[in-house]
Amino acid sequence: MRERYFERRQIKEAIAFAEEGGIAVHRNFDSYHGSTIRGFTREKPFLHVIGLRPALAEWGLQHGLRPEWIQPEKRRRVAHYDVFGPAAQALIERLKPGLDGD
Repeated sequence: MRERYFERRQIKEAIAFAEEGGIAVHRNFDSYHGSTIRGFTREKPFLHVIGLRPALAEWGLQHGLRPEWIQPEKRRRVAHYDVFGPAAQALIERLKPGLDGD
């Protein structure tokens, strides 16, 4: 499954990548810090993991996320997971270009 990291201003590129079947890991604003969702307190950093629902559900299961946590499709064909805190930081460190000495 293709994954790619996208910065905040690259939302259009992230959505296009996801619509083509990839998993887009998109950095979102950290303004959600301290709010709660499904009983979890959100911590910085905050990401949206975007994809077509079947691919996203498969990706989520591989990363310990439940399919019922997928946020619904709205104006686009793609859905997303909210990922935050240590899990988000681990994704950034794994996928963001340049962090591993590239």
